[in-house]
Amino acid sequence: MQGLRLVKKDLVMDPALPMPQLKKGQVLVKVAYASVNPTDADVAAGKYALMLKLSGGNHAVKTGLEFSGTIEQGNDTFAKGDKVFGYVDLMAGQKTHQQYIAINAQFIAHMPTSLSFEKAAALPLGALTTLVALQDLAQVKAGNPVLINGASGGLGVYAVQIANNLGANVTAVAGPNQEDFLKSLGASQVLNYHEHSISELPQTFEAIVDLTDNLRFKHIKHMLTQTGKFIPTDPTKHLGAFLGNVTTSKKTKYLMVANGDSQKLKQIAAWVDDGKLQTFVDSVYDFSGYHSAFNRLEATGKRGRIVMKVGEV
Repeated sequence: MQGLRLVKKDLVMDPALPMPQLKKGQVLVKVAYASVNPTDADVAAGKYALMLKLSGGNHAVKTGLEFSGTIEQGNDTFAKGDKVFGYVDLMAGQKTHQQYIAINAQFIAHMPTSLSFEKAAALPLGALTTLVALQDLAQVKAGNPVLINGASGGLGVYAVQIANNLGANVTAVAGPNQEDFLKSLGASQVLNYHEHSISELPQTFEAIVDLTDNLRFKHIKHMLTQTGKFIPTDPTKHLGAFLGNVTTSKKTKYLMVANGDSQKLKQIAAWVDDGKLQTFVDSVYDFSGYHSAFNRLEATGKRGRIVMKVGEV
């Protein structure tokens, strides 16, 4: 099978990779489309080499986290030919920039019936991450005020929609010319960060989700309700404050979604099929155009995921 090998920080197409061998609890998936995201670029640059090695993720193919495809060898839940989507184990799992993967059946779900393979490949990581942030960490309820910083980005477009689906009153912070778009996704208020300082807003929020990693707890703690939570996406920038302050540790929840979750992916698929969750694809590349797909990560003005067509289905 074909796949992208990482050779001295360079991605090379290998046409003769061995087929994956199934372990207990796994299914074999023929990958149709896979996304390319910033974590893949970091891996290709060698950023997580030691971590991957120590965690059992030192496979020949090291890039690709989310995918759509069909079951090649299934189990009691998934039959051969079923259309599925999912998110692999962030560190230990086989990655998706190859034509077949062996994956834990608990990390996948049946695709939304209303989506194409290319759109389904752009869905699981962003939607799952923001669902965990809002439902599990912030425990958002109907009527709660929620602020999403970085609302028009790859995670933000899902955060706005999912917060709205949970019944929250959403304030979205983004760049210029995003108001109509974000209101169409469910935001009740949209703020241009060039014109508004977040820390000076008069409202308080049950959750502040920072998808830009630009906010610091000490600057926004007065904006949280008594039970409110601050959720940054990069915990390393807040570690000192977290360790040194009881209030910070109680009101800050760090976002880390390490693998797929069948039950949550089912919820996400149901929202999609009910017309309550849109997915966005920025661009689509053939597998042979992987260099162009990775280069697209550096472009400004993207709206949605970059995906590659890995195989025929």
